[in-house]
Order: sequence, then C-alpha cells, then structure tokens
Amino acid sequence: MTDGTTADSTRTATARQGSSGSRGLAAFGRGLAVCVLPIVVGLWMAATTFVGGTLIPWRAHMVDLDVYRLAGATLLEGGDFYALPSPLPFLYPPFAALLAVPLTLLPSAAVEIGWTVTGVLAVLAVLHRLGLSGWRLSLFGAACVYFVDPISETLAFGQPGIFLMALVVLDLVPGPAVIRRRILPPGVLTGLAAAVKLTPAIFVIYLIAVRRWRAAVAAVVTGVAVTVASLVVVPGPSIDFWTRLAGGDTGLGHSLIYYTNQSVMADVVRILNPGPAPAMIGLGLSAVVALVGVWASMLWHRLGDVGLAVTLCGIAGLLASPVSWLHHFVWVVPLAVCLIGSDASSRRVRLPTVLVVWGWVFVGWVVAQLPIVPAPLRRLPNGADLELQWTWWQHAMASVTAVLGVGLLVTSVVAAQRLRRAPRGSAHSGTPGDQDVEVMFKKPISTVDHHNA
Repeated sequence: MTDGTTADSTRTATARQGSSGSRGLAAFGRGLAVCVLPIVVGLWMAATTFVGGTLIPWRAHMVDLDVYRLAGATLLEGGDFYALPSPLPFLYPPFAALLAVPLTLLPSAAVEIGWTVTGVLAVLAVLHRLGLSGWRLSLFGAACVYFVDPISETLAFGQPGIFLMALVVLDLVPGPAVIRRRILPPGVLTGLAAAVKLTPAIFVIYLIAVRRWRAAVAAVVTGVAVTVASLVVVPGPSIDFWTRLAGGDTGLGHSLIYYTNQSVMADVVRILNPGPAPAMIGLGLSAVVALVGVWASMLWHRLGDVGLAVTLCGIAGLLASPVSWLHHFVWVVPLAVCLIGSDASSRRVRLPTVLVVWGWVFVGWVVAQLPIVPAPLRRLPNGADLELQWTWWQHAMASVTAVLGVGLLVTSVVAAQRLRRAPRGSAHSGTPGDQDVEVMFKKPISTVDHHNA
C-alpha cells in the first residue's frame, strides 16, 4: 500500500513538473514572438539612422557608444578617461566609466548589436510594466522604435537614456512583471540610474515628497555606495570630475547653446547670451521647474496614478537638467501610454481632457522632430554659435519644447488640484474599485499600492 501511494505521488509530481516546464516553454515562446518585430526594427534603425550605416553587413555609427568603450579601455590602461584622444569627451560620472569596461572585451559589432537589442527590450519592459502585452506590446514597441525620434536616435547614438528610464520605471511603477518576486528593494535601481547620470536624482526628491522613505533611503545609499566605490577604484578622475562639477563645469563648454539642447537653461542662455548672470537665471528657473514637476508627480501619486506621476517627474528632470538633447526625451513613450490609458481598469480617476490634449501636443511636437522631415526645429541655423544670432521667432521656435513641457507640468498640477476639489463621484473613472478623490487625498501617501512594482 505504501509503495503504491509513493509511486502515485511520484507520478503526480513528475506530471506537475512536466506541465510547469511546458507552460514555461510556452511563455518563453510567446515572449520571443512579441520581441522579434521590435528587435528587428531596432537593429534597422540603429544601423541606418545616420548616413552611411547599413544593417547587412552591419555598419553602424554609434559615436557615443564608441566614446564609452574608449573610456573603459582608457580606464583599464590606467589613463584619464576625462581626457580622451577623441573629438567627443566622456561626460558621465566615474561609475559609468567602470560600467563601460566590459564593453571593451568584445568586438565592436557584437557590443553594438547587444546594446541595441537590450535597448529595445528595455523599451518593451517599460511598456509591459505600464499595461501593454501580447500583439499590442509588439506593435506599439516597434512603432515607438521606428517613429519616436528620441528612441531611434538614442539607439543609433548608442546612448543609455532608454536604460535609465527603464531602471526608474521598473523600480518605482507598479504593474505586470516578468519576474514575479522582486529581487532588489525599491529605490536601488533608481540609485544606480542616478549614479550613471545625475538627472535621475530628481526621483529621490519625488520619493521623499510621496513619503516612500525606505525607497528614498535605498536610492541615496545605493548611489553614494557605488560613487564611493568608484572613488576608491579610480580616485584621480573621480576627484577631478566632482571638483569640476562643483565649480559649475559640465565639460560641455559652449556646446550648451547648441540648438538641439532643449532644456530650460539652454533656452535662457541662448536668449541672454552665455555668461555668469544668464547661467544663474537659467539654474534658478530650472530649480523652479524641477519643484513644479515634483509637485505634479506628488499630486498624481496621491490620486493613485503612479505611472503618470513617475513620467511627469522624468520629464521635469529633462527640462531642469542643464543639458537635455532632443533625443533625451524618451519619457514621451510612457507619457503616451499614460494618456492612452492602456490599463484603464486600474486608474482611479479619469485624466481631464485639457491634460490629455496638452500631453498629446507635447508628445506630438517631440515625435515630429524627425531628421528626415526635416522638422521646423531642425531647420534653424545652427553650429558655429549661429544660435546666438537668431531672431526672436527663431528663439521662440527653439523654446517650444521647454514651453510645452513646463505647460504640461503646470496643467498637471492644476488638473490634480481640481480633481481634489471635485464633488463626490464626479471625477471617478466608473470602475467598481474607485474611491472618492477627496478621501484619497486625506489618506497618508504611503498607502498607495506600490509593493508589486
């Protein structure tokens, strides 16, 4: 009797393992099918966006990725990666140079293809976290890679902007996940992103504003830990980088005024001409924009739309950063998904029409700046300091991105405040799980459900 029971149990366990393996294999197949089209489109865009590039044979012109690989090689040789024998400088913190070291161990083509595939997968991960799946995820992801200029140019340049966005979204936004069990505590990925590039540090302020104390502490501790580790490994370049940065030297020099720099500070400096006073005005206005962005993010977090809250904070970081090239605005992708409302069943309140319209105008303007059109912004005289000779209407044209972006943040604040004052039930999305807006604002912010991010 015992032997029969044991045999039955063994057969049952074996059957369960086989069924689990089959389900896992089927899930892998479905995931692979979703990724194929966006990856193929991504490889095509990475190779052919710039003149002279070809997909077969592979011949891409990833100038920024070349700089990262050169910085990693220089670090291995014991040299100063902030004084590269290259037309383009390495401008990132020392931790980024350490991460670039593995990129030097493989042939350039393998690194470029791997970088591109990983970048496309990062876009898909963001879209999946925001609620897209199946064929919608595949088609929307491929469309983003092909039509959204910040995505395609980031892949073509070989820049890390997509990875930084993905780290923050996967860290802070709740939603579907490929790996069900969370591996790292909230805040760690955000801290790593801020250690690679300083702009994501604005999310620490956001975490404090919404009272996610543990995530804020984790982000700060992670960022400081890897920065200190970088100081130990490469003390000379680390001291040089942080000393220069404290003195206001970003390493960009006069290229701050280049027309594709779409930050608030760039607009101010272009209009008022470079100098200490315009720089201080630009920094002051940038700080105000950052605070407005965090305010908007906090309000929408309290309304339960964490995806929109994080997205608004990402856009605010771009506008407030001294340097945000047009292709840095990869945050228009999650913004578009939030405006569409891919997972409307989980949204506690409808987005007001004015916010949706303004958001789409901002997304449309950024996406429309394709080099192949050419778009109005790209027709402006540029290079050799021609930006300093612009007429008033040319300055106005170059400032549209910042004006629309700041307007989006202000509109988000006003819309959230109106929802807070809305009568009971008038702002609901109509789903059974909706709560009264005023009740939500009276709750502690920490009660917003984000544990499954």
